[in-house]
Amino acid sequence: MMQKLITVGNSKALTISSNILKQVGNVEVAKVQFEPEKKRLIIDFNPQEVIEEVIDPEVYSVAKNLLKRYSKAFAELAKK
Repeated sequence: MMQKLITVGNSKALTISSNILKQVGNVEVAKVQFEPEKKRLIIDFNPQEVIEEVIDPEVYSVAKNLLKRYSKAFAELAKK
């Protein structure tokens, strides 16, 4: 599948089709690897594997709960 890159400031963004999102489920974090010799970008949506590699699972759980609990307050702060 070919996908167009979108310019966001000085960066590029890649949208993920709804068909793929339906298959991977509701994900909030993905592991991204770049293989420069092959010019290949790999996105891993395996949530448990990603969480364990990116952050301690207990810390992630606490942060996720805090974000859920105080999302309205964070949104208000972001407006200021």
